[in-house]
Amino acid sequence: MKQEDLFDFRRQMRALNRVLKEKYEPLFGMSKAEFKRTVEGHIGTFTDLARLREDELHAMGNVAGVDGSVARAGGAHPHYIELFQGLALAVCGEEHCTRRTYTPVLTEDDAVSADKIHDRYLAEVELEAAIGIIEETDVRVVIMDGGLLRYRINSRDTWEELRSLCIERDVLLVGAIKDIKTRDIAERTGKARAYYDREILAGKLERGELLILSERAPEEAGEMSKEAAGLTSGFYRPTDHWEVVGLDVLREQREHLVELARLLYTLTPRKGRGVPFWIDVVDERVKVSPGDIRLLMEESIDRDIMERFFVSERDRRV
Repeated sequence: MKQEDLFDFRRQMRALNRVLKEKYEPLFGMSKAEFKRTVEGHIGTFTDLARLREDELHAMGNVAGVDGSVARAGGAHPHYIELFQGLALAVCGEEHCTRRTYTPVLTEDDAVSADKIHDRYLAEVELEAAIGIIEETDVRVVIMDGGLLRYRINSRDTWEELRSLCIERDVLLVGAIKDIKTRDIAERTGKARAYYDREILAGKLERGELLILSERAPEEAGEMSKEAAGLTSGFYRPTDHWEVVGLDVLREQREHLVELARLLYTLTPRKGRGVPFWIDVVDERVKVSPGDIRLLMEESIDRDIMERFFVSERDRRV
């Protein structure tokens, strides 16, 4: 890159830095005490979490983690193939895995439809894995990797099946959210959609501190809200790092929210990245590597078909 190009980028980035500082100064300058005075009561309540003792952890019963993965091979739409895999793995060793394959070449879906199918299939393999392990195993707690709202959005019927099964069998369901994308706190504090919850909460909670959001009426919260989906939510700080993570539980199981937060807190390494270690175990097991998908394609698909549909221009470069 030429020197004058670097200077131009530097000028633009410094301008961006000034704008960001101006926008976020109200958050950066707010102390933890000020934040808690703003939030306490009408937005949510704070509580301190204690890690579960060994006897309490055993009393929780069999815990399963659920995660999904997708591997893709090929080029631009529609000439690609995707392999979806969902895995539910219990700490006692039981597991249930579901798989699905998709290519727009066969379905003639446009790019927008293909993206929606991608989201639906990924949600469905995870939901089906969770349903499978509940039906086949004596499991007490199911931890989903991520928020629960996306399951209702992307695969409503299968989500309702899992939800009903958990309520019927008294299986506690919790979503462990590492990457917070909601704006609930900003909306409730009259800041419209100016800030994400992740930005507002950064550095505002002590390690082991939990903020439980007050529930709004579904009509007040909106059709796409967690309240409308029958969920109760909270945020907590599980590690030495200042970043905050979230959790979702079913409204019917909200009396177990603190108990489930303590479980996630206990399972999360203090020096880690905020994810319960068992989710990391499932994540590693469920992945389909690029090498795996190449091997599967070479063994299962005729060479001329693979060349016509699923080998990208980039892959042909020497």
